[in-house]
Amino acid sequence: MNNTSVMHGNVSFRQRVSGVALAIALLFLLPHAAFAHAVLVKSLPAQGATVKAGDVEITLTYNSRIDALHSSLHLVGPDGKAQTLAVDAHAAPNLLVGKAAALAAGAYKLQWQVQASDGHISRGVVTFRAG
Repeated sequence: MNNTSVMHGNVSFRQRVSGVALAIALLFLLPHAAFAHAVLVKSLPAQGATVKAGDVEITLTYNSRIDALHSSLHLVGPDGKAQTLAVDAHAAPNLLVGKAAALAAGAYKLQWQVQASDGHISRGVVTFRAG
C-alpha cells in the first residue's frame, strides 16, 4: 500500500467526521421554537383569580404561534357541566381568546388545548372563581 491510498483514506474519514460534527452543530443553531410545544405564559383570568360574576373575557397567551382553528376552550362550571367556548379565529397568532357568558358564582375550570404552528398539541387547565 502506498502513501497516497493511506492519505486518501484518512481524508475521507476526516471529511465524514467533519460532516457529522457540522450537522450536529447546525441542529443546535436552529430556533428552539421549532421543536417546542406552545407553553401558556399568561392567562386572563389568572390561575386562582376571582372575577366578577357575569360575562368574562378569556385570553390565554402562549410563547409561540398557535393555530386557533385547531385549538379549543372548554369551561367546566360549579355544577360539573362543560361547555365549549367559541374561539376568536382573528386574535393575534399567540393568543387563544374566547368569552364566557353569564357566569354564576362558583369555581370554574377552563380546559384548553392548542396546536402550535409546528403541529404539537399542548393541553392545560386554568382554575378561577366567579363571585
